[in-house]
Amino acid sequence: MTAPHIVEFLSDMPHQLQIGCDALALRLTATHAPINYASRRYVLPRTSAMMVKTYLSQTQLFLEPYGEVADADAVLAFSFGDAPSVNEDLYRVAQACVSTRPLLPLLMQQEIAAHGDIVDGATPMFSIQANEYQTTTDVAKAALGLTDKRKIVVVAQAWHAQRCIDTCEALGWQVVGLRCTSAFPENDPQPWVRHPLNWIIKESHREQAAGYEISERFQLI
Repeated sequence: MTAPHIVEFLSDMPHQLQIGCDALALRLTATHAPINYASRRYVLPRTSAMMVKTYLSQTQLFLEPYGEVADADAVLAFSFGDAPSVNEDLYRVAQACVSTRPLLPLLMQQEIAAHGDIVDGATPMFSIQANEYQTTTDVAKAALGLTDKRKIVVVAQAWHAQRCIDTCEALGWQVVGLRCTSAFPENDPQPWVRHPLNWIIKESHREQAAGYEISERFQLI
């Protein structure tokens, strides 16, 4: 039987991810917010640990803000988890985008829109709602029907941002900028968004199973 591997996220600066005997430095130096994540460890089957290692070698873990809001025709905001903390941050980020351009349409996933008033004010604001869980693709597709604008600034959690941008562009949106926050909601009901290591494990296995299945399989805390 192949021995399991300890996969450990170390909070020393620069942050490191230890997979078995391999130490991988994660130089998380985002300028938009200080990053200080707690240490965490899991024991994974060797094949899963190698999937994590492959994911790290092929993926931009997080993005920093770029682009100008002045170049966009709308703002599209993606939530991160269900808990209020990060989604409140994302609401404030989204509001900052339209503070100097109040007529810019603001499209927000319902978990973000819940933290503001989408009725009053000059900004045309839309809540992207669904009774069931919404994937990133679901949100980007639904937003297409809310405006005829296609040049957007994406608002997203920094570690989620690359997938949000790739998804939008695959559907026909033109992403001209990004605004984000790098926080993780520690008490979120979705275990895979509570910590960077949880997110890395989930994303590296996302082609195999849904987030809840991965969380149960590896007992993400």
